[in-house]
Amino acid sequence: MSITVPAPELTAFVQRIFEDVGSPPSEAAQVAEHLVGSNLRGHDSHGVIRTFGYVQQVRNGVLKPGAPMTIERETVSTALVSGGWNLGMPVAIQAMDLAIRKAKETGIAFVSMHEVGHIGRVGAYGDQAQREGLIAMGGVNSPGGRLVAAFGGSHRRTGTSPLMIAMPTANPDEPFILDMATSVVAEGKLKVAVNAQKPVPDGWILDGDGNPSNDARDFYGTGGNERQGTLLPVGGPDGGYKGFGLNLAVETLSGVLSGAGTSIEGTRGTNGVWFMALDPANFLPLEAFTAGLEDLIAFAKEPPLAPGFGEILVAGEPERRRMAQRLAQGIELDDETWRQINAAAEETGTAAPEMGWS
Repeated sequence: MSITVPAPELTAFVQRIFEDVGSPPSEAAQVAEHLVGSNLRGHDSHGVIRTFGYVQQVRNGVLKPGAPMTIERETVSTALVSGGWNLGMPVAIQAMDLAIRKAKETGIAFVSMHEVGHIGRVGAYGDQAQREGLIAMGGVNSPGGRLVAAFGGSHRRTGTSPLMIAMPTANPDEPFILDMATSVVAEGKLKVAVNAQKPVPDGWILDGDGNPSNDARDFYGTGGNERQGTLLPVGGPDGGYKGFGLNLAVETLSGVLSGAGTSIEGTRGTNGVWFMALDPANFLPLEAFTAGLEDLIAFAKEPPLAPGFGEILVAGEPERRRMAQRLAQGIELDDETWRQINAAAEETGTAAPEMGWS
C-alpha cells in the first residue's frame, strides 16, 4: 500500500516537524525543501524517509538544531569549517556559499567540513554552484559508518562515499549534475526496498555469510540471516575495483582531510564533507564553456542506439523528468515511510495534516 502526497503539502508538514524539534524556521525550510526535493527527483533514499532518523539524532543529543557554522582555518581559497553539530542541509548550503564566494575571488576554492549531520543529496549543492556559473565537485563520507565491502572482500569496510560533479549549461535549469554513490547504490535504496517489501537486483548486496542476496533485509540482518550483510562497490562483482578506488579516495578527502573521521571511527549518522568550486571564466568565456559542453552532450546522444534503448540520457536528465512528473502527480510514499514520518511528528508534537490524499 502507498499514499500519494502533493509536494507543497509534504514540504510544509516536514518543515513543521523540524521547527518543532528546534530548528529556526528558515533552516527547517531548507531541510524540508531538500528532503522533498530529493523525492521529487526520484532519490527517495535521500528524501523524507530520513525525517525520523534526523529527529532521533536531535532527541539523542547528537545534533543541535540552529547551531552556527564556524570557520576554524582559512586562506583566500580554502576553509575548514565546523557545523557545530547542526542538521546537515543548512550548514552545507553555507559551506557551498563560502566556496562560491572564494572561487569568484580567486578562481578556485576548496571547503572542508566536519561536525555536521547528514547533508542529504550532495548533488543539490552542485546545483547551487552551477547556478552561479561555476563548476563544482564534492564528496561525503560517514564517520564510523561501514556499509560497503572492499573489492574482493565480503564484510563491511567503508561508507557509500558519494561523489558529485556539476557543470553549468546555457540553461541553469538543465545542468550536468553527476551525483553517485561509489557503492552500487545508496544504502537508503535498501531502506526503501525494505519498507516497500520489494526485492533488490542481483549484484547489489551480499548477505552475512558473503553470499549474493536479493532480500534487502539480509543487509540489515533482519531477514533469515541475523548477521548483517554488505553493499558492493560500484562495478559489482567484476568491475568493483573501480568503485572501490573511488570509494577510498572520497572517504579520504571527506573524512581524513576534514578531521571528521573515517569508517574506522567517528560520530555515526554525521558526515565529513568536501566541496570544490571552480570558475571556468578563468580559462575561457563562460559562454564558450557551456557551448562546448552542450556540443559534447549532443554528440554523445547521437544514434545509433543500443538494443532496448529509445534515447540517451546524461547526468541530471532523469531527475528533471521525474521531478516534472511528481510535481504534477504527487509523491508516492509507501505505508512504512509515511508511518515513520508521522512517528516523527508524534515525537515533536507536530499536528498531523488533514488527509485529503489518495
